[in-house]
Amino acid sequence: MALTIILVFCVPIAFIVLVFVAIGLAGANTYRTAKRAYAQVKPYINELSGAASRAQQKSSDFADRGAGIGKTFEEIAGRWAFVTQTITESTNSPVTKAIDIAGRFIK
Repeated sequence: MALTIILVFCVPIAFIVLVFVAIGLAGANTYRTAKRAYAQVKPYINELSGAASRAQQKSSDFADRGAGIGKTFEEIAGRWAFVTQTITESTNSPVTKAIDIAGRFIK
């Protein structure tokens, strides 16, 4: 009778404990595998992070260069406007017209 009570009450409890132990061992094994995989992948992650940082820096430098080129073209346009204005003023000046008239009489 005692053996029957032990088997009826203790065997299910033993199975439950065995299931919890199996779950714990599987979790520990998964943790060890994941830790090993992370240790192997970590250098690649660091390298990728560094490459992304360098790419971001290069794109920032490229944008700065583009802004500098834009400023240079604006300055060139301003100087060209000054040159064309100066040429227009010199061709419309009274001295230029007088020289033009004098050149016609000399021919």
